[in-house]
Amino acid sequence: MNDKHFDDFLRLQLQGSSPYLDDGDFSARVLASLPAQKRLNPWLERLIVLVPVTLIAALVMRQFSMRELIQPAYGWVLTLDMHSLVMLAVVMTACLLIAPVVFIFKPKFLF
Repeated sequence: MNDKHFDDFLRLQLQGSSPYLDDGDFSARVLASLPAQKRLNPWLERLIVLVPVTLIAALVMRQFSMRELIQPAYGWVLTLDMHSLVMLAVVMTACLLIAPVVFIFKPKFLF
């Protein structure tokens, strides 16, 4: 049976299916009797994500030769003029100052 025939079969079965079966409010009572879902501390949630990502990143970085990573970056920094170096420092400082504020206040459009 190919996908088109299966899709047609499934569509017919779903269209011909009976509506909701009345269970005398059994489902609502069961859902109401379930315990409230516990939420983790937001810091713990972030930690649960951050630790494995950091470990994986460290393992990946271990596979690279540090000399091959640092030498081109060091050469690039040596070839920068003073204006570019100052602008790079300003941008990096701005990023380091803005990132914690964004994560603390969590604007809705970012998350």
